[in-house]
Amino acid sequence: MGSAFFDCPDHSGGYGQSMTLFPYNRSQTIRIIFIIAVIAIVIRLILDSRFATSALLYLAVPFVVSVLIHQFIPYETDDTRSRQLFNHLRDATVVMLATSFILFEGFICVLMFMPIYYLCALIHYAFTRSRDFTTMKVVVVPVVIAVLSLEGMFPVTSLPRKAQATHVAVVDGSIAELKANMAAPIAFEGERNWFLSIFPLPVSVDAGSLNAGDVHRLDFIYKRWFYTNVHKGSFALEISDVGPDFVRTTVIENTSYLASYVQIDGTQVQFRELAGGQTEVSLTVNYHRKLDPAWYFGPLQNYAFERSAAYLIDTVIARK
Repeated sequence: MGSAFFDCPDHSGGYGQSMTLFPYNRSQTIRIIFIIAVIAIVIRLILDSRFATSALLYLAVPFVVSVLIHQFIPYETDDTRSRQLFNHLRDATVVMLATSFILFEGFICVLMFMPIYYLCALIHYAFTRSRDFTTMKVVVVPVVIAVLSLEGMFPVTSLPRKAQATHVAVVDGSIAELKANMAAPIAFEGERNWFLSIFPLPVSVDAGSLNAGDVHRLDFIYKRWFYTNVHKGSFALEISDVGPDFVRTTVIENTSYLASYVQIDGTQVQFRELAGGQTEVSLTVNYHRKLDPAWYFGPLQNYAFERSAAYLIDTVIARK
């Protein structure tokens, strides 16, 4: 590309700030590429280790990114604090997107990672830019981040992972009618919650029975970059037990894109017939959380499964 796109000479013979589309001068460009390379290597090493799902990846790495940006990409001293913050978050975003591209991570991973990534960047920015910046802060904040990053690295630093999410709804129809809906071929056509709309639906569903021992199979195609970088997988659900007022299932295979982040154990649907031709339906999803920290991914996954349970009740069990 032409030099005008990157930078323009200043009066001292060096290179000043970009005056066109690219936000960095030549020196900053080299430094940001260096940071991207270092972080990509670090993340690759973590992903290839037993700490791939620990808080080390989701807390320590974004904090280190923020430290490197602060150390290697200086800002103009006459910039306002809001402008400095904007530049800091911009640079952090560039590093995040570039490393995700290099490591072939998908858009779902990036979206799930963004809130905690920006939180760590803001924590570092806040304590380094505060007016009462002290040695105490230099020591305390990194130590706190380091301690929190230990979650999931060892059994003693891990929180319970077994969890469940339940949604209860009162719907029209008898238990027999609702079971018949569960035994019919499935088509996911209902409107989904905004959060669930991020995730792709199965491309095919092999179902249409409700007998103990039957297996329902869902095939997924996840295009990590919207149109390419394809991951194919399947999800097999066995009907493990069927009673007069309940249906239990067990997941016997999961090679979908979700398997790296959560282990889904199975579901239980409980029915309670009410007056007026209505039935109370309770759908519980049992799963094991794989990602740390628990304070972030725990509520996130619980919300996703609770909304998924609501969606399944609406579009499968209570469909007209």
